[in-house]
Amino acid sequence: MKCSIGKLKTSSMAETLDQKQTHILTLLMLAEADNKDHVNEIRFINNVAGRIGLSEMDVHEIDKHPERLTFSLPDTEADRMAVLFDLLFLMKIDGDVAEEEKELVRELGVRLGFRISMVEEFIQTMAKYVGEKVPANALLDIIRKYMN
Repeated sequence: MKCSIGKLKTSSMAETLDQKQTHILTLLMLAEADNKDHVNEIRFINNVAGRIGLSEMDVHEIDKHPERLTFSLPDTEADRMAVLFDLLFLMKIDGDVAEEEKELVRELGVRLGFRISMVEEFIQTMAKYVGEKVPANALLDIIRKYMN
């Protein structure tokens, strides 16, 4: 799958099919960023798809035909944060945080409307906890720092 994130745009309606498909596409892009396939990445992406109302077949179609999508990022801060968190957790799920993954998360985080410094702190925190559970307060403390 080849897709340029330069094509991504924001939309005025939250939770649209286009936004759900874009959410999955960004995860697929991240899974492929390090050129390594890992079963946990696909499981995670399929779980996210189910959570947002898409099927494994939808994931397959998005992966095989990204050119058919209308790229659209969510409007609400909560929905944008959900996309960012999914990207962050996917980044570490294979037990390694590659530089290519960090760069893509930085770029997508900014496109989602978050400050690069906040995204960078999230990335550093996730890299710190590779192979471990991330303490809930670790991420909440970063959010509090930037949202207050």
